[in-house]
Amino acid sequence: MLSTCTAIVVLAASFVALAAGDYFSATVHMESLVRVEEDMAAAVRNYVRLGGLVPQELHRLAEGAAWLSDPTQVNQNSLVHNPIGAYLLIKRLNQEWANAIKTLPRPQEVFGDMYNELRLPSLADLEGCALALMRLQDVYNLDMRRIIDGEIVMQCRANDTEACRDVNVSEMKNRTLPLKLSILDVFYFGIVAQSHNDYYHAALWLNQTLAIMNANECDLCPDKRDVLERLADTYSKLRNHRGALELFSESYRIDPTNPYSKSRIADEEYYANLQGSYVWQLQRPDDWEGIEKYEELCRAGVRQNRAPRASVSCRYFRPSPYFYLGPIKMEVLHETNPVIHLFHDIISESEAARMREMAIPKFQRSVVVADDGGDAVILNRVSETAWHFDYDDPVVARLSRRVDYATGLSTEEGTAEAFQVVNYGLGGQYVPHTDYFEGAHITHHIHNGNRVVTFLLYLSDVDAGGSTVFPNVDIAVPVIRNSAAVFWSMERSGAVVPNSLHAGCPVLIGSKWIANKWIREHGNEFRRPCGLTPDA
Repeated sequence: MLSTCTAIVVLAASFVALAAGDYFSATVHMESLVRVEEDMAAAVRNYVRLGGLVPQELHRLAEGAAWLSDPTQVNQNSLVHNPIGAYLLIKRLNQEWANAIKTLPRPQEVFGDMYNELRLPSLADLEGCALALMRLQDVYNLDMRRIIDGEIVMQCRANDTEACRDVNVSEMKNRTLPLKLSILDVFYFGIVAQSHNDYYHAALWLNQTLAIMNANECDLCPDKRDVLERLADTYSKLRNHRGALELFSESYRIDPTNPYSKSRIADEEYYANLQGSYVWQLQRPDDWEGIEKYEELCRAGVRQNRAPRASVSCRYFRPSPYFYLGPIKMEVLHETNPVIHLFHDIISESEAARMREMAIPKFQRSVVVADDGGDAVILNRVSETAWHFDYDDPVVARLSRRVDYATGLSTEEGTAEAFQVVNYGLGGQYVPHTDYFEGAHITHHIHNGNRVVTFLLYLSDVDAGGSTVFPNVDIAVPVIRNSAAVFWSMERSGAVVPNSLHAGCPVLIGSKWIANKWIREHGNEFRRPCGLTPDA
């Protein structure tokens, strides 16, 4: 039998797929949850102040959230801009607040009209947060023990520079809420990884759970036999049969009446004997070719907050009369194959704010182009997307014209796509890809010609992470508020530029907003004509 606390963790992992999570996929949604908790806590405190009685657990939650109403404390949003804080907020609302509210005989008396509109995070949101933390753990080589202690510490890897040192990027001044994970959180992460057949992370987090229990460092521990059997099953999947045999044997010693452990001991003993003197090591699987370079550039972006190349040059750029009095402050990150420029202060604060404001009611989960040319939601593109057309707002039309003046290419309807506004969620990233279409995708997406250039506006800054990286040319473009990364995906001859392969690193701390404008071939034949040679 599972202990009560273990059963709660397993229940969360078992039913997580039944609900569609829609908070963790965009940071702006999680920011709204901070205000939800603030409003609920204020309602409970006001009810108690007027003489009402509430359960002790609800009173504890309300008092614990009192700091959210204190303007002298840390910015509320910084809680969800930290991945550990975001996970703990989602868990608190999904489990502690939800369970406490259920004990109220008449919750409307406490919360008033708010109760009828209350929508708390789902179990899918909780699972999404756990997966995001594991993704960040990999990309940024985070110290797992420090994560449990509530800190985000990026460790050096063997292929990093000699000057590399560990970086703590999680420091929050005047922080009131503790961000320490409990052993049940650690165990839950292992269960989530196991449920996704991610046995590498399952082994890491279940091993850590067992280590904490063996060190007697937990007051409310999960059932040890359950931890042992889950870790043993994980080891068996990873072909560490000798390790699985030891764990199943320990579980059997705890409960000799358990038929499952007894039967598995015989199986693992058989396979362990077949392996002979084989020495097993836990190794992280390679998710895709080139992942090491991608992650190296992502970590470099955190440490340096700039493109990690000494050859960067800057100059004023006047591509059209529009910029004669106020030239573009252009940073040249790469000169050819592909051309990559960073335009500083290309939009104003008010324009960026308007683009963000308009996007929120339009947001839908971001998709990618599937193998059949259609749209698909994938696990590691965690963000939400909205589309702004020129006729939606004068600000959008003005920015489209500015892109025209800056690139020399037409942004009229039919020659360019609408602005794609994106807010990344917890651990949000976009794996290496090209913006131009090729292969089977051409028949679905190339009726206006292929994509020539990408104009990527940064509508916010972030505290750490989120760089746009180009693995083939060793470039990391930092997230700089109100700037734009501009890179060309096609030559004048119409040949695509494979080196324009790029990726969005996951956001480590902060909220990343971007707006993409893609300009197509058709309608720009005379603005960007072919040269006299094929490579021109």
